[in-house]
Amino acid sequence: AARWRLQPPPRQEPHPCDWLSGGCLVVRREVVAAVGPMDEGYFLYYEEIDWLRRAGELGFSCWYVPAARIVHHAGASTGLTGEGQGHNRVPRYWFESRRRYFLQNHGRPYKLLADLAWLAGASLYRLRLLVTRRPSVDPPRFFGDFVRFNFLGGRWNA
Repeated sequence: AARWRLQPPPRQEPHPCDWLSGGCLVVRREVVAAVGPMDEGYFLYYEEIDWLRRAGELGFSCWYVPAARIVHHAGASTGLTGEGQGHNRVPRYWFESRRRYFLQNHGRPYKLLADLAWLAGASLYRLRLLVTRRPSVDPPRFFGDFVRFNFLGGRWNA
């Protein structure tokens, strides 16, 4: 479906990339031994990005291999995709994992800039939806939850 299309589409030959979903990683034993385990401070989300960043800092590369096949039921653990999709809010731990990743790897100023860039882009997106009278495809309350969690001290309204 067009909603899940990547822009631009992935190349058809194997190529290096910064990260891949943790649901489709195949890792050599020596890489795991050198990098160590994934950070258990993450519950779900961003742990593979953090781990692959550490691997890259040690000189290991990450490759996208289009011939490889895997079934990954993205969002199945959280209910964000699949049956019931569109009815569930992004869970608090997504925001917590995002915060942990940015603070741990980039620091507070970078996280603030990333949050402000997201806010600007999301605001323009919402304005575009309003002007074109199109419905949002975001999970319920995502914009407000993002603002509350990142700019209002992490308050969470169930």
